[in-house]
Amino acid sequence: MGISKVVRKENLQAGPAGLVFIGQMAKLAGLDVVAKQVTIGKPQIPTEDLLKTMIGLMVQGKTDFDHVKPLSGNRYFMNAVDIVRVPSAETYRQTFQRMALNTELEGMLPGASVKLWKKSGMAHEYVQKDKKKWVRVDIDPVIYDNDETKKEGAAYTYNKKFGFAAIFAHLASGWMVNADLYPGNTSFHGPETIAFVNQSLGLADRMAGATKLLVMDCGLEDQEMLANLYDRPNTDFILKHNKRRESSQKWLELARDRGKLIREDKEKGFRVYRGSTHRRLKDREDEVRLVFEVKEFYKEKGQLMLFPKVEIFSVWTSLAEFTDKEVLRLYRMRGTSEQFHAEFKTEMDMERLPSGKFKVNKAFLRMGMLAHNMLKVISQDMVMERALGLKKATRRRIKTVMNSVILMSCRLVRHARGVVMQLGCPEAWHRWFGRLFQRLKPA
Repeated sequence: MGISKVVRKENLQAGPAGLVFIGQMAKLAGLDVVAKQVTIGKPQIPTEDLLKTMIGLMVQGKTDFDHVKPLSGNRYFMNAVDIVRVPSAETYRQTFQRMALNTELEGMLPGASVKLWKKSGMAHEYVQKDKKKWVRVDIDPVIYDNDETKKEGAAYTYNKKFGFAAIFAHLASGWMVNADLYPGNTSFHGPETIAFVNQSLGLADRMAGATKLLVMDCGLEDQEMLANLYDRPNTDFILKHNKRRESSQKWLELARDRGKLIREDKEKGFRVYRGSTHRRLKDREDEVRLVFEVKEFYKEKGQLMLFPKVEIFSVWTSLAEFTDKEVLRLYRMRGTSEQFHAEFKTEMDMERLPSGKFKVNKAFLRMGMLAHNMLKVISQDMVMERALGLKKATRRRIKTVMNSVILMSCRLVRHARGVVMQLGCPEAWHRWFGRLFQRLKPA
């Protein structure tokens, strides 16, 4: 029988089921403590309610201040994320702006993610060799396209896009350790970048005692960065080398002399050499291992070339335990980290930042980092659960978490002097949802 009519029931509380996890994880992350420290004056809307509202919207991919308007008086949303009132769009925008400009909100948020990691039972993914293991940390700069805007700090980036330059630090699982926003024309060579790297590694140290393996692109490479990483305790690194003005012919001679021929295709006309050498740091006696792979093309369209073409791929590393092949493989795994950037920017809609003020957008980005990590808690638990009917995988995309869990339909009903959640889902999902609910329930 088809639907005969559509009716509206006044007292029915229905909405996205996964928001109840967000309310619980906000407590685990100590967002209430952060709220007390950044409260200005005596606001009509508690600061904790405003921050929880922002997180509740972000995990649904709603990142504009006006997205709060449909939630006015929404009893389901208020019960799910455990707040008293939903702010109006004007209060939401103005109060957050005032906090971002006049308090240390931005600096407190990475610590909230550390608390969430510890209290939610997250597990590390390790890089292992013999009896030693490392916790991998990937740090990458990312371009934020904010074209056709007049936002403070927006400028033309190195690839001619108009927007911001962001930088992210991820664990191997995709957990965001740190994030920061810079003007679009920023060059990531200097003390600010070194400070971000050190801060990120410090946060990772609070999350795991194992040695950190820092993997970074050549956009962050310079002699000061290398010296900083070389001197840092409890840290190994793989940093891509940019040959800049170095002679390709000299690289080919080095590869033939110090490397090993690992592949040759006589029909296509190329050879591949792999090996390593050591180079001294600027103004220091210390030498750093430089692992390389050099590809020599000596034919073009079947004809021998007078001067071969040379492609060079090389990385700096402090790893002594790994072979040249293993070091290069570890670096090339950073493609997964770039997928995490895409999820954050597109699936959470965090690229077009909502404010015209630069410092406000910096704080908003770090609020997004906390929301992202809450989704990662759910994602890891979904991977561990084998009975959900999802395709076998080692991780779940943010979009999958949002569609399958956050936006799962449910309703809240009052029963026996309490509030009971009724889910519309298969039995396996219902059992998993209940187990995760109990695990994340604050003591």
